[in-house]
Amino acid sequence: MTGEKNEKKKKRRASYYYAITISNDPKTKVRSRRYTHWMLRFFEIFSAVLVLVIVGFVAYANYTGAVTATKVEALKQSLAEEQERNEELTAQNDYLNEKISILSETVNQKTEVVAQIEEKSLPTGYPLSGTADLSERYEDVKVDGEMVNVPMIEFTTSAGTYVVASGDGTVSMIKEEPVYGWEVRIDHGNGYVTIYRAGSEPKVKQGDEIPRGGLLYELETGDDGACRVAYQITNEGKYIEPTEMLKIEG
Repeated sequence: MTGEKNEKKKKRRASYYYAITISNDPKTKVRSRRYTHWMLRFFEIFSAVLVLVIVGFVAYANYTGAVTATKVEALKQSLAEEQERNEELTAQNDYLNEKISILSETVNQKTEVVAQIEEKSLPTGYPLSGTADLSERYEDVKVDGEMVNVPMIEFTTSAGTYVVASGDGTVSMIKEEPVYGWEVRIDHGNGYVTIYRAGSEPKVKQGDEIPRGGLLYELETGDDGACRVAYQITNEGKYIEPTEMLKIEG
């Protein structure tokens, strides 16, 4: 039995595959390559793996490209939205800047108007329409039930001269008084009150709003041929030196 098996093994021969290359040039020799079964199997497996690798690479490249394209599109859309938002914010900023400019201009105008009003309400104007001799004096007046020595200015001028308001205000009091004849008080709305006394009857009545330079009296000749006008100022109820506020031009 053993001899028979050995005989069969001897009869078995390895199988080979040949690849023959023939050229159309008669001078070129015929070439052949010998391949074993396992070599062909290896080439088949290698080729299959190579095809799978190529297919996988192409699929991965397509997938990566699609993902990248999606991301790029998303970025483009996000950029477009940001640009649109930036344009909206720029427009809003321009609008707000314009409003701020208008408001600032309005505030400046109002501030200027308020300043002008406040300036006109300060009793700094000259209370006569013409020239006069000025003398600073003090007199005793009753303040809160007590006699107090307070400052005043006495103007001596001629008939026909007007006594005018030294600042914008409202006539708060008109009364007769024993020394000069008539007293007019103007409240300027800022803590200041001016007091005018003269022998002529006032041309205004209580409650009248008077501008700076507004007519209060038209002076007539006094007993000695001259017209006398007393002028005083209080601030928050306290008498102050009228010359501290009075502006005399010319």
